[in-house]
Amino acid sequence: MDGAGNLYGATVADGTYGYGNVLKLARSDNGWMYAGLHDFTCGADGGYPYDGLVLDADGNVYGTTSSGGMNNLGVVFEVTL
Repeated sequence: MDGAGNLYGATVADGTYGYGNVLKLARSDNGWMYAGLHDFTCGADGGYPYDGLVLDADGNVYGTTSSGGMNNLGVVFEVTL
């Protein structure tokens, strides 16, 4: 959760390409608003996010994937907000 109360998460096998995505949930007057931040392609950006996410002080989101990247062994990724 960030300082504004937004929640961040990752799905393992969802998104446009089926390799997972990173998402943001922001509270609004009508409930929670969903925003997709990144859809993994299982290429250089990785695929199948693994474990949790970390946010830095600037609001960037970091995590790891279990596939994609060099030699298909996963990547450490950053989603810049």
